[in-house]
Amino acid sequence: MRSSTLSMFLSLLMLFFAGWVLAVLYDAYAQFAKIINEDIAPPWEVSVSVWPFLLFLLYSLALFFFYRYKKNKKEKISLWFPMQFSEEDEREQAISGIACRKAFISTWISAPIAASALVFYPLFEEQFRYYPILIVLLIPTIQILTYFFHIRKI
Repeated sequence: MRSSTLSMFLSLLMLFFAGWVLAVLYDAYAQFAKIINEDIAPPWEVSVSVWPFLLFLLYSLALFFFYRYKKNKKEKISLWFPMQFSEEDEREQAISGIACRKAFISTWISAPIAASALVFYPLFEEQFRYYPILIVLLIPTIQILTYFFHIRKI
């Protein structure tokens, strides 16, 4: 139980860092688009914060080593996917299968809702520029939360 809660927290933190990196990239692309569209004379300048990239990389490496030494060394460890399944016996495999099925069903519900929410982006474009990034990252967040809440419930 404690391990699954930690895994859920680490997975959500990975999504947070991914969203932060995407927001910084979005800002850089917006600055570059402004240079192209307004035909600004040189020198051009696009500023990008390196901190999100460094923190994302450090966090990924920390997770890699954490799971590398925690799990059996024969298993493949994913650098970008912190959520690990503990399926040591048939009962745990059945519980994990049920939770994965629930997470898959939640995707079929959340993806159309997220796509519908993206229709409203032009209304929020000036006030909330990162709206599409947030909406797209809500889909795996809902999957992760659904999976771990069903693992806990069972």
